[in-house]
Amino acid sequence: MARIPNYPQSLLDEHAEWHSNMNMNVRPGDGLEFLRFHRNFLRKSLRWYSAQGLDASSVEPWSAVPAEIKMHPGWNSSLQEAENRIATNLSSFRSSDELGRFLLTSSLHDAVHVFGADVYGDPDFGQVPSAPRSTLFYNWHRLIDRWWRELQRIRRTKNRRRRAR
Repeated sequence: MARIPNYPQSLLDEHAEWHSNMNMNVRPGDGLEFLRFHRNFLRKSLRWYSAQGLDASSVEPWSAVPAEIKMHPGWNSSLQEAENRIATNLSSFRSSDELGRFLLTSSLHDAVHVFGADVYGDPDFGQVPSAPRSTLFYNWHRLIDRWWRELQRIRRTKNRRRRAR
């Protein structure tokens, strides 16, 4: 819940530019692009973060959407159902692209940014141009990346079983 000191403008610009070029009508392929961009962006940003000697525990992934965010007046049953599907039924997603598109079209991704900014008093987290200079950005996007890694593991296991038959 803190602003990262001296966060590079070049990384803020990269994140903002990617989002400004994103089509608002989510199409096949956009979900995978969303996941890939953010995974690569996390690597780059966290490499910089580590080189600064900053506290790594501040940017650890959440284990789930925090209860404080779920207590926000805007949190609703649709958002809870979206999180539940990901947290308890990842295998229902047929691909990484489907997971990424679901995060975008269910409003879960955006709601966590907006409600988290409000709940934690961190306006950076709720704004695309400044979100990466908030530690909350890493908590949230590293949870998303954890979900994606788990889905990739599930898909690999299913593919191995299919080939073994």
